[in-house]
Amino acid sequence: MNVRSDVSEDPLQAAISRLDGAMSRVEGVAGQLRARAERAELEAAQSRDADDDRSRLAAALDEAQGRETALHEAAQEASDALDRAIRELRVMMQEEAE
Repeated sequence: MNVRSDVSEDPLQAAISRLDGAMSRVEGVAGQLRARAERAELEAAQSRDADDDRSRLAAALDEAQGRETALHEAAQEASDALDRAIRELRVMMQEEAE
């Protein structure tokens, strides 16, 4: 019987060891993929939030521009009324001077 002390380990043990190593690598890659997916989901949520913010800001800007237009119109009406009043006062002053 030829028994050597440096005989490689049992083929079943070697296969189990290789399988264990492969599973560890698969788990590592799966963990990395999960982390990437979580980052992508977070970035997508942040993008949606940014889109919502842009929409709200655009609506607020439209509303502010509408108010600005109304204020400009009111200012023009007030200016026109003042111009009319000044003309009327000048006419009255001229009439009194004559």
